[in-house]
Amino acid sequence: MLNMKRKVNSLAKKRNKKNKLTKKDWKSLEEYGTLNPIELEESEEEENLSKRVFTEDQLDEGIKREEYDKMTYDASDDASDDDDDDENDENAEDIYLDKPNSSYRKLVGLLQVNKKRKVDKMKKENVDINKTDKVDVAKSDLGNKEVEMKYESGLQQESGRNKKDNGEKKEREREGKDEEEEQGKAEGSSNEDDEREDEENEKDEFENHFGDQQKRQQILNSKVTMIEQKQWKLINYENASLKQVSKYILNDDGEKGDDENNKSNIELLKIRPKLLETWKKVNKVNNSNDIFTDLQWHLFQQFNKYQDVLYTNRNIENSFELRYIYALHALNHIYKVRNRILKNNEKLNKAHAAGKDIDEIRDQGFTRPKVLILLPFRNSAMSLAEILIKLSGTDQQENQNRFFESYGITPEQEKIDLKKPADFLETFKGNIDDMFRIGIKFTRKSMKFYAEFYSADIIIASPLGLRMIIGTEGDKKRDFDFLSSIEVIIVDQCDTLLMQNWDHVEHIFSHMNLIPQKSHDCDFSRVKNWYLDGRARYLRQTIILSDYLTPEINMLFNKQMNNVDGKMKIKHHHQGTILDVNVKNIRQIFTRIECNSLSEIDDIRFKYFIEKILPKTRKMNLSHVMIFIPSYFDFVRLRNYFEENTISFTSISEYTNVSDVTRARTYFLNGKKNYLLYTERFHFFRRHHMKGIHHVIFYALPDHAHFYSELLNSIQSSSSDKNSNEKITINVIFSKYDKLRLERVVGSGKVSKILQGEKKIYTFS
Repeated sequence: MLNMKRKVNSLAKKRNKKNKLTKKDWKSLEEYGTLNPIELEESEEEENLSKRVFTEDQLDEGIKREEYDKMTYDASDDASDDDDDDENDENAEDIYLDKPNSSYRKLVGLLQVNKKRKVDKMKKENVDINKTDKVDVAKSDLGNKEVEMKYESGLQQESGRNKKDNGEKKEREREGKDEEEEQGKAEGSSNEDDEREDEENEKDEFENHFGDQQKRQQILNSKVTMIEQKQWKLINYENASLKQVSKYILNDDGEKGDDENNKSNIELLKIRPKLLETWKKVNKVNNSNDIFTDLQWHLFQQFNKYQDVLYTNRNIENSFELRYIYALHALNHIYKVRNRILKNNEKLNKAHAAGKDIDEIRDQGFTRPKVLILLPFRNSAMSLAEILIKLSGTDQQENQNRFFESYGITPEQEKIDLKKPADFLETFKGNIDDMFRIGIKFTRKSMKFYAEFYSADIIIASPLGLRMIIGTEGDKKRDFDFLSSIEVIIVDQCDTLLMQNWDHVEHIFSHMNLIPQKSHDCDFSRVKNWYLDGRARYLRQTIILSDYLTPEINMLFNKQMNNVDGKMKIKHHHQGTILDVNVKNIRQIFTRIECNSLSEIDDIRFKYFIEKILPKTRKMNLSHVMIFIPSYFDFVRLRNYFEENTISFTSISEYTNVSDVTRARTYFLNGKKNYLLYTERFHFFRRHHMKGIHHVIFYALPDHAHFYSELLNSIQSSSSDKNSNEKITINVIFSKYDKLRLERVVGSGKVSKILQGEKKIYTFS
């Protein structure tokens, strides 16, 4: 049996190399008998080949031979290599890690001799090497002769020993047919078709952005230099659907304006035909024959140009519009990548068969994953997965039931209070676990959930889920090589991620598009030059969707969004949530504190509060005073000060347990405690209707502007005395560094006057 031979060969190598076998190995030798001398000689020959010392001429000759022999997609191979391959990969990795990019690329190809010999053997048997993708060795039964024969010779068998093997086999055959059909389409191309294809590629933004950078290497180098020197050209304009747009470009010579309302030119978007058909069925536009809403149309034009996009006008009304359009963009990108590689495989096959030279083809990255989507909770991931299933139009979704069981909840498990605000219900309905990660692999007619990262096309994860894998420096087990070839990263509900742990997001971005630490069976002869040069981050597209803009997101925009084709920031004019305050006859006092350094603002704010605001409220003997604090660090600082000065207070933060929250709310309502320290993150995650509030001090304005009016409106309902409104006081502390928060509360029209005016105190009533 072939499986017996493979295992015996592996044991033989172990015995010759180390002269020591484990108990499990000795037991296997006793079960399978003695070694075959002929097979042992072959195994030794392969092992010796990997230890050869190559001359400079041999290196050059080997590189030329490698360009023709290596034709497989770097990450389309799901099958795990046997022990021989693993051993040679490890040897190669030990060598290339200490070499510069130009040399290790050569050595890796020459040192992986065993893999080449297997590929050559399979070619002689007229087997498509891509079919090795269809066998999962880890799942194969060692005793199943038919499956082992299929792995060795690539033959398609239609019978097995049991129903489970039959089912797995049919699934692999179906995937094989998908690949054959796609490869067959590529085989039908002629020279004229290639010329026509080149003409079409010039019109496709995908090819313009991710195509052969060798032809425009000088332009790319120039743009990278301009980015590093921050030589952006800013263009501001208004759009009826996008609102206020700030576009950053490096060269406006080839800059094209948006096609405002001409939605008939769908073919110019170069959406894959099958995907476009499903899109027309799935994306329904109310009372219209259009297949895009106005917002989707204008956004997709920017997505399709592979420019970076920061969109800060997201809300519960357009959230599904946005999710559908970026799902379309992600799938379109994946399908184009796969189609390009299949066509190039065929070109190499034809050239190799004819013995002709062919120009260098570089169409791959270090690893297979090309799209990363960051989401805050599992409910968002499940919503996106449902959209991907619909848009992909696949006949089969492997592990679908397992996915929906893990990422969904039953109606009995849903405990959300329907009386909560609409935005809270939309965010927190369903499974709100923030620790998840999943790889999804696509073939022509199927998609697979829970695909191993290095064989997946799309990775959907929460920042915490990825951080657990990436780890930190010094961790024994950490891995981030799967992020090395990400070409599109999408961050949805970015405002919600800010309420979790923003450090995780920054940590993920700092590990994007780095040179991998291991080869992962990469065909370096096909890797794009800008990956090898460490410039992948300049071609990566970053899409961020948020309800509002913050300094943290702005920093991400300035430091991590450095696309050579430009970037754009989209926001809108704010009316101000102060207009939503329904409480009458109250004075809302906004006090500006002066500060010339961002590093000093925390100390200056704290000093102003304890010297001006707090003594005044204590002198007036005020009670039922809520102090709203956005930052947990400021919360801890104030809590310590109140404790040291024995001030009557209670506190509630995101880390307060349920019983303590109940006790604190009771003490505050009954007046047993005069002050309540209250954090924004607690209000975001719990959204309690706070009772007993008579006075509010905003230590700083909230990021979520509607929290301002929400808390003030709760004052009226908490007060039983009709004349109590006259006693209500509202104090707000702000500085010039709070401009974005202030703009959302008072409105875009007033913010400049308040920040730059001669007065420091402004009153609204």
